[in-house]
Amino acid sequence: MIAAWRPVDSLRLAQAFLNDLQPERRQNDLSGLSDLPIPSDRPLLPELFVTSPKVSLDAWALPGDRTATGAPILAADIRGPLSLPSEWYLADIQLPTGAAIGATLPGVPFIVVGRSERVAWAFRSVSQKAVKEPENPTAAQASNFLMMLDRLARSADVNDAMDACMNLSPAGLEILAIDRETLARWPDREVETPLSFRDARLAALDERQPIFSVEGAITVQRDTVSAAARALLPIMAKELWFVGSTGALEENRANELRGDILDQLAQWNGDMDRFSPEPLVFWAWARALQKRILQDEFPSATKVWARPNPDVLFAVLSDRGGSAIWCDIRPSTRIETCQDQVRAALDDAIGWLVDRYGPDPSAWAWGEAHALNMGWAPIRSSGIISDLLSLEAPSSGDPDTLIATLFTSDNDRPFATSAGTNFQAVMSFSEEAGSYFIAPAGQSGHPLSRFYENLFPMWMQGKYLPMSTDLSLAQGGAVGTSRLSPVSVDGPAIQHDRSQ
Repeated sequence: MIAAWRPVDSLRLAQAFLNDLQPERRQNDLSGLSDLPIPSDRPLLPELFVTSPKVSLDAWALPGDRTATGAPILAADIRGPLSLPSEWYLADIQLPTGAAIGATLPGVPFIVVGRSERVAWAFRSVSQKAVKEPENPTAAQASNFLMMLDRLARSADVNDAMDACMNLSPAGLEILAIDRETLARWPDREVETPLSFRDARLAALDERQPIFSVEGAITVQRDTVSAAARALLPIMAKELWFVGSTGALEENRANELRGDILDQLAQWNGDMDRFSPEPLVFWAWARALQKRILQDEFPSATKVWARPNPDVLFAVLSDRGGSAIWCDIRPSTRIETCQDQVRAALDDAIGWLVDRYGPDPSAWAWGEAHALNMGWAPIRSSGIISDLLSLEAPSSGDPDTLIATLFTSDNDRPFATSAGTNFQAVMSFSEEAGSYFIAPAGQSGHPLSRFYENLFPMWMQGKYLPMSTDLSLAQGGAVGTSRLSPVSVDGPAIQHDRSQ
């Protein structure tokens, strides 16, 4: 029997959410390093020890002088598990001070990312490289977080919103807020964090377009060009564009196939489009290269070399601080160079691709290997039924694109994704319906509901759902009303009133 809901349960959910924002403990992700220290002749690669949190938040904003309407624009992304029911759902909460709309967590009666009639707010996770070793959030910190969300929804303007964040904001989060005229952040200066490949892509798009519309901001959010691929590929292929490599494939066919693939990559712009073969070739190559570079040092730490880490590859291939020595295979007598490993890894990748997808590169497609999988996660697993109720579709993007799709650790399906961007919003006060939200699942966790997967087609097509703080507009487009009324623990748990 499921116990009646209590306010303390919302507090526990908030505490769990804050805990998910912390990076995973090193030993959970890098098992095997403790019994195999880094060789003394290898320079330290800090990127090997960076672990990602289960959930991360991102946001960027444009002041009014950079928008087509003169009103600021706030864009927000959340990355985390892709599951059914969704970790996030869209809500309209009616408060005495007016409506608050946006994304919330089941069981949390506040809008986490969204807007009121006067203020919009979002959060950006501060890179854990810039903060001390994280500690588990306390119940008091979770309480402060919920109190801050309540105050943000009731704020009269951004100044009021910033006051609401003082002494309540969790460590490791930066808050961005806009009203009809002003953009503000807390802390009141942008937190400096190490530049990621995603940041580099966002900066390039931001510099390219001086004036944005809401539609332009949505286009940026859905961008699938990988800055990691654009940075790594020229280094990986610089000695191979016009020179064949040697490898284990049958030589005549190998040279022809290798040349065709390199010609394709030479014309590729780094777009991780699900219908294209180039993303599949690139990531298979990068994965094979990382295995060749790191497996000899960490044979038992599979996760270190099985999942591609573009930061590690870039450091080694660019010989940062003498890191190119990592390309040498320690047990061998000769000293292997990075170009030796790059050539061999290309042949490894081509062999793997031919075995799995056939000998014609034009028939390969990124989406065939890079499927987005949203698994049904009921209270009790139902085996084959859970598989039937899950959603799967070919997906564009990669871990470093603005709409992110994180790779699994599955050796059989190394590029499948069950985590990544799982909520997006673009908000503006230029018009009443100037705020758009989307999540990949539906608004119901019940598999027999028509709202179980109703947002999934929109998500895959890059469409957003407009939401308004005008209750009459929401009611006018509603299919019905569900009212949840608190009752005593001894009585029925829920009184349900539905009108059409």
